[in-house]
Amino acid sequence: MTPVASPALLLFLAFAAGLVLAAAGLILAARGTAAAQAARPPRPEPLISAPQPETLSELRRQLIQAGFGHPAAPQVFVLAKLAAALAGAALAALAVALLPLLSGLAAPLRLALVFLGFLVGYLVPTLVVDRRRAAYRRRIELGLPDALDLMLICVEAGQSLDQSVQRTARELAPIHPDLALAFARATEALAAGADREQAFLRMAQDTDNEDLRSFAALVVQSATLGTPVAQTLRVYAADLRDRRIRRIEERANVLPTKMTLGTMIFTVPPLLILLITPAVIRILDSFK
Repeated sequence: MTPVASPALLLFLAFAAGLVLAAAGLILAARGTAAAQAARPPRPEPLISAPQPETLSELRRQLIQAGFGHPAAPQVFVLAKLAAALAGAALAALAVALLPLLSGLAAPLRLALVFLGFLVGYLVPTLVVDRRRAAYRRRIELGLPDALDLMLICVEAGQSLDQSVQRTARELAPIHPDLALAFARATEALAAGADREQAFLRMAQDTDNEDLRSFAALVVQSATLGTPVAQTLRVYAADLRDRRIRRIEERANVLPTKMTLGTMIFTVPPLLILLITPAVIRILDSFK
C-alpha cells in the first residue's frame, strides 16, 4: 500500500463512520418517537405543569415539530451534528489528499477547505430538521380548516367544546395525524384539569401556528363573553378558507412574472443569434 493510500483509506473510513452515526442517531430518535406514541397516548404533563406556554425549550419544540419527540432527541441531535461535522471534515481532507488540483494548494487553503467541510457537515442536520418543520407547519395549516368544520358540526350537534375537541382529534387521526395529535394533547390536558386558555395556547405554541393562536384567543373570549361558540367557529373557519384562497391566488399571480423571466432567458438570446449571425457572416465575407 502506498503512503498516500493509507491516510486516504483512514479518512474515508472516518467519513463513512460519521455519516452512519449521524443517520443512525436521527433514525433512532424518529423510531423512538413512533414507538412511544404507539405504545401509549401522548402525555399531557408539559401542558399542565408549566404556568407559562414558553416552558418547553426551543430546541426540543423544534425537534418535536420535525418528528423527533423522544426525550433523548436533543442529545441525539447534538451528537448527530458533531458526527456529521467530523464526516464533512473527513470528506474534505480526503478530497484534498486525493485530488491533484486541491493537493497542490497552499497549506492555509487546504486547512480552510477542511474547516469548510466541517462547517457544512455541522449544518446538515439543522437543515434536515428545518425542512421537516416546514413540512409539519404546512400539514397543520392544511388540516386546520377541516378540523374547525368538524368541531363546528360537533358543537351544533349539542356536544360541549371539550367533547368537540376530543371527537375532532379522534376523527382526524387518519387524515391529519399531526393536527389530531395536537388536539389530543389539549384534550388530555383539559381532562386532567388544566385551564382551557392555557391548554389551547400551549397547543398553538407547540405547533408554531398563528392561526391556532388566534383560534385559542377566540375560543377563550367566546366562552368568557358568552358568545355562541358555533358562530365563532363558523366565521373563523370561513376566514381561514378565504385566506388560503388568497394565498393560492397570490402564487398564481406571481407565475406570469416568472414565466416572462424564463421566456426572456431562453428565447431572446437564440433569437438574437439567429438575427445577427447572417449580418456577421456578410461582414466577415466583405473583408476577404
